[in-house]
Amino acid sequence: MAAMLKAPMDDLIKSLRARRLDRIAVGYAVAGWIVVQAASIALPTFEAPAWILRAIIIFVLLGFPIGLTLGWFAAPRLFDTDLHRRPLGRTHATLAVFGVIIVVIVANLAYLLSSAPRTSPAFSVASASLVAKNSIAVLPFVNMSGDPAKEYFSDGISEELLNDLANIPELVVAARTSSFAFKGKNENIKDIARVLAVRSVLEGSVRESGNHLRVTAQLINAADGYHLWSAMYDRNLTDVLVVQDQIAQAITSSLTHRLLPRPILSKPVAPRAIDPNAYRTYLQGKHELGPRTQTGSEAALVLFKKVTQLAPDFAEGFAALALAQLNVAEYRPERNDLIPAAQDALVRALTLDPDNLSALRSHLELSLHKSDWPAAIDDARRMKGINPNSAQVLHEMFRFYLFLGFPDLAFAAASGAVKLDPLSLVDRLNVTTSLLHNERYQEAQAAARTALTLKSDQPLILSLQCAAAALGHDVSLARSVETRLVASGDASDIQFCRFRIAIAEGHGADARTILDKFAQTFMRGGPSATELAELYAIVGDNKKTVEWLQRAYDAKEFWLVLFVNWKTVPPAFFESAEWKAFYRQPLFDQWRRAHDLVAADIAARK
Repeated sequence: MAAMLKAPMDDLIKSLRARRLDRIAVGYAVAGWIVVQAASIALPTFEAPAWILRAIIIFVLLGFPIGLTLGWFAAPRLFDTDLHRRPLGRTHATLAVFGVIIVVIVANLAYLLSSAPRTSPAFSVASASLVAKNSIAVLPFVNMSGDPAKEYFSDGISEELLNDLANIPELVVAARTSSFAFKGKNENIKDIARVLAVRSVLEGSVRESGNHLRVTAQLINAADGYHLWSAMYDRNLTDVLVVQDQIAQAITSSLTHRLLPRPILSKPVAPRAIDPNAYRTYLQGKHELGPRTQTGSEAALVLFKKVTQLAPDFAEGFAALALAQLNVAEYRPERNDLIPAAQDALVRALTLDPDNLSALRSHLELSLHKSDWPAAIDDARRMKGINPNSAQVLHEMFRFYLFLGFPDLAFAAASGAVKLDPLSLVDRLNVTTSLLHNERYQEAQAAARTALTLKSDQPLILSLQCAAAALGHDVSLARSVETRLVASGDASDIQFCRFRIAIAEGHGADARTILDKFAQTFMRGGPSATELAELYAIVGDNKKTVEWLQRAYDAKEFWLVLFVNWKTVPPAFFESAEWKAFYRQPLFDQWRRAHDLVAADIAARK
């Protein structure tokens, strides 16, 4: 075999030299290296997307075998060689060897490109976004107090600064969930900015000793790593609110002069003092409330009550107290007495500060739970008037539009929230839910996959992915998701998945059996009455559907109004006499009036 290949190989080497392909290869390599080096220097200067440099490198690499091939056939004419006089058989053998070499080169290049590490979908969505010049992320400030137990304090200062900046409509501020995901990680500023899709990053440190406070802060341009602004503040803890306002104004001013086309008119700082113990307790309560656990919410409730006693004019204290009360009531239904108490705390917060977004957000949530549509509409208008581009405003507008019957606007709000908070599991869950209930099953599957890059075993997202796969007729994917759900151990979501698979496979009797057993878990950690009504509508049992809808109505399930716009419910059901009779009840009449009012408001703004 070696002897048979020797002659063609010798001919190939002679042909390469005769055609000057060795010189062509060297020349191409030098030229390609110069192009890649020039691009790697120039593109970051002009803030071009990273994919452009990758495309240039791939183009140069793929061009190498193409250039050699063109050189092979052009050489006889260019260099006046006598290669065309070779015997035809030897020429074909030489070309065959040359072709094998080219195929090997291209195959290896394709393998290298396909096996190269890729950015996870959660990150690639953010990095592909058009980065606004007025965008900023606030990283958790470093605790310099020498006491790890005071970590809550530096985190709290960072979060309050983030909130102050997020309240400025002209700024695009990455939300807390995403920026705090980098806490304790030694990540490059450019990488952080790419993931969060921001132009600038704020970092700093906090040292708290007694009633003395030192805050240092640096605003960094992520494109080149240079400081846009930096400062140090030494103050008494009583002035901490003023310091936060001053830092926010300094950052706003710096972004105005360096990055924005026109100045931002910042509000003058009003002298605001606060009891040091009240503020420490407030930040400690925020730290407890953060994970949204029952234990943390109950601990935060005690702390915020103390805050409102020590600082009766601190609007944020009352807003935080109301949120803790709502959380505890959600975990413990027997504490329904906390709902009116939360309402009173929110009224107090909004009396002290009518533009307090934290209070408005909680008040809107409470209004939706109570089906108080006029109050919800008023809360939504006020929130959008203050800052329509805030992550927390967009998060709540998703729920508002969803409950008022505007699924497209709800999806737009959820998508906007994801852009500001790309690492937020909740907002990605909202996007997936919107797509699923609007029959956009392929997109819902993709959204679920992206959400699962943040938390691979999240049962609710797995359940949504299973439903999207089954409804999109990808039963094999739904089966694989079911296996993952069984491993996660969430019984309710497993039953949802199995029901969807049975329907997709046309096994109506099996689906009904699963559903009847599933309904027995109602009020025992299972589905809501509204969800069961949806599933009975899918199997075509109108009587059972209305029975569960009536139970949802009597229990005042605030999910009930969503049923009207769920496209997963067969359209025939909405034409049935049972539904039309049920839909004439007072709650839906009030809801329709609210829906029409919002629709008219939307039309007037177009």
